Amino acid sequence: MIIRTMALHALTCAVPVLSYCLFTSTAIAEEPGLYMGAPVTLVKAPNGAIANKRILDVADKVGWLKPTIEQPVEGVWVLGGYGLAPMSIIDTDEGLIVFDTGDTKHDGELFLESIRTFSDKPVKVIIYGHSHTAFGAGVLAEGNKDVMVIGHPGLNAVVEKNLQGGGAPAYFPEIGPYLTARAVIQFNAYMPSEGPDAWVGPLLLPVSEMAFLPVNTPVQDRQEMTVLGVKMQFFTKYGSDDKVHTTVWLPDRKIVFTTLLWGSPPQLYSVRGDVFRDPREWIAGLKFTRDLDAEVLISAASRPVVGKDNIRETLQGYLDGASFVLDQSLRGILGGKGPDELRHLVRFPKYLDEMPFNVQSYGEISSYSPAIYYQAVGWYDNDAANLKRVAPGDEARRMVALIGGRSKVLAAASEALEKKEYAWAAQLVNYLYRIDPQDKEVRTIKADALRQMAYVSTGNNDRAHLMSQALALEGKVTIPRLIPPPPEQISASPTTFVDYFRVRIDPLKSDETDSFIRFDFADGTTAGLHIRRAIAEFVAVPDAYHRKPDVIVSMSGETWAGLYLSHATPEDLIKSGDLKVTGDSAEASRLINLFDRYSPQKALVIPPAALGHM
Repeated sequence: MIIRTMALHALTCAVPVLSYCLFTSTAIAEEPGLYMGAPVTLVKAPNGAIANKRILDVADKVGWLKPTIEQPVEGVWVLGGYGLAPMSIIDTDEGLIVFDTGDTKHDGELFLESIRTFSDKPVKVIIYGHSHTAFGAGVLAEGNKDVMVIGHPGLNAVVEKNLQGGGAPAYFPEIGPYLTARAVIQFNAYMPSEGPDAWVGPLLLPVSEMAFLPVNTPVQDRQEMTVLGVKMQFFTKYGSDDKVHTTVWLPDRKIVFTTLLWGSPPQLYSVRGDVFRDPREWIAGLKFTRDLDAEVLISAASRPVVGKDNIRETLQGYLDGASFVLDQSLRGILGGKGPDELRHLVRFPKYLDEMPFNVQSYGEISSYSPAIYYQAVGWYDNDAANLKRVAPGDEARRMVALIGGRSKVLAAASEALEKKEYAWAAQLVNYLYRIDPQDKEVRTIKADALRQMAYVSTGNNDRAHLMSQALALEGKVTIPRLIPPPPEQISASPTTFVDYFRVRIDPLKSDETDSFIRFDFADGTTAGLHIRRAIAEFVAVPDAYHRKPDVIVSMSGETWAGLYLSHATPEDLIKSGDLKVTGDSAEASRLINLFDRYSPQKALVIPPAALGHM
């Protein structure tokens, strides 16, 4: 009887009319946001970009607008403004210790040139704060094979995984090419460098060469070590956007080196798409760093902070901002709010919003709450009306008809633009765009709405996506949906990409197929795909599989890379002799052609490991 009563209580609490079982649900704030007509002061950045004044007001307080060398304390330099992340240098009698080395070999070259303006000492020790800025190290070592490289014990494995993966870091590495394309947008690759539509945030140069040196001195959490006469303690328990983070504490000088403090609120979700970033871990790390009572804080993601009280106040406000986003997101979930409601509900109170390190200049917290919701609950918002929604195209056609047709939707979108209700204008015109994405008038209005949203945004990531798509709609740039990995990655690990190939099976083409194809590579590795109608099962060890291969194809890793990237057809490769077949050649070609082909186009190549940064 008790069980029945409890079950009934739980059921009634799920009914909207009784949603106050725990507490009264908070109403969503009705005041207009940036994208719906709230007052915004627009100014011109030095490169001519039209931007929200808030970004420029705070930019030089938390970061650098140009390459800068500063010395926050005797014997320590910070080099900022050279790339995505700064570098720190500790001077000792025996040589230099550097903390982080840049995202690329090019960054390392810039840093070394800068170092030589104030010191001619060799770099003897390199410390990696996290895995994203480990790629200028080889330059800084200047050929010294005995350089000590300190870092998290798991850092080498993370770097290797990122370098050999299908693209930007992803929960499912098979979709790396999709996230790579989105990452390239985020780092302003499609935006002009000057003019009103120019980028305002970090620019990642389209270079792929890296100079990584593996960690040869891994450190454990709380390990102590004297490095070139400097007493250090290392902490590896906490992370930010990276899970192999290392904080360095100099107890004798009360100096802490970290990557936990950014020049913008902790980015709990990146709009390019990424694996989940647990706010609890970031917050715990900030609390720990605060309680060290440092007198100098040097971060690999912002300007240094000097002074014990100033550091405590800065970290307190910063972690309070992250805690607010997490706790109010969870509070909203308890109050019955879904992800779309949370993005409007969770807004910084004024006192948090006014703190320089909390200005949303990199990402905007409106995108963080939905990510927390999806991680905690999944996509379903508990409104049964959303459980079986009509298809987006069908919804668009029905909504346009309901509003009164194309002309009335266009008129309503234009009116919204005049009222500076840019988000509403974009939402309205998007119904028409789904029906006919080539409609020139529709593309123009959507581009106008996205451009105005980009101008008023504070988040550089948000601006990049909004402006890049506006430019694409106007035909000024071409943004690929996918950017596949470079051939060198595929040829270096051919069987990995046999596995990834399986998700490209076209079930309409393969409907009646039941065949096992084995891939033999020149490096001695082998793998297989068992095509069973709509499924292509990856077989890591073909010799141990219960079925013998129907067809065997043999080739070099380079040939496989060309086939995988659709640079050549199986027929052409068989004819040239680059692909050898044991069995029926026509059947081998047919099986390979059951998989989707890329539509190759010239695209930027971004360092895979750098794509995980921030």
